[in-house]
Amino acid sequence: MRRIIALDLDETLLRSDKSLSSRTLDLLQQWREHGNEIVVATGRPPRSVDEVIPDLLQDVPWVCYNGAEVQLNGRTTFVDLIPTESARHLVDWALKSLPAWRMGVEIDNTLYVNRPFDRPKRYVLAPDLLEVIHQPAAKVLFFDQGQNDYTPTAMNGEDPFIHLRPLLSALPPDTRPMLSQKYRLAQFLSATADKAVALRFVVEGLGLSMEQTIAFGDDVNDAQMVKEAGLGVAVANAAPEVLAAADRVTASNDEDGVALVLEELLA
Repeated sequence: MRRIIALDLDETLLRSDKSLSSRTLDLLQQWREHGNEIVVATGRPPRSVDEVIPDLLQDVPWVCYNGAEVQLNGRTTFVDLIPTESARHLVDWALKSLPAWRMGVEIDNTLYVNRPFDRPKRYVLAPDLLEVIHQPAAKVLFFDQGQNDYTPTAMNGEDPFIHLRPLLSALPPDTRPMLSQKYRLAQFLSATADKAVALRFVVEGLGLSMEQTIAFGDDVNDAQMVKEAGLGVAVANAAPEVLAAADRVTASNDEDGVALVLEELLA
């Protein structure tokens, strides 16, 4: 029976250094050779997916931006974006209420930010983000008090989003938040955008069903996808929301957790 695996990238498929073990690569190759399918399902934008995946995964569907877009061989096949006026509302609120914060907006595979990052990243500096929001956005992002560099942090009970609570209580109805304690990152998406929704679009387009899907993930943006898959798998380093949604837990991303499950599936 044909099956499909949906793979989150960072902290799930990829090791902490963004590498893949030869063991994992070999098993992914075997999975495809057995006639099965693979989907990449990531929060990353399309421009940064091919930087970290092997050639083996270059021609599979990519669910990007947490489900706001699907790419196949450089072609966009699905979008679910934040309407222009709602994206402007989010940014306008933040510019007025949190002027010291770093924030960004993803439009047409480009990240615009109001303040530079400490580490090299591909972005366009736009001190007044409102000047660039003239079309729907895949994401609006607020970084933890302007300091976030996507590094996982320990959760110590504090609320990193306390300053966003006024906005969260009065969001435009066509927008939803995705709050990652793990990365101390607040992302805003279309109200209907989710990896699970985009994955279902891909799966059904391949003539398969979610029951034939095995989904792997680690953070809050994976929780619904893991829950809706026929088999939802959380890596050991996953956030509590993903561990609760999963049917099983495998080893961590640095201990070949995905490979362990693939070995069982292929046996």
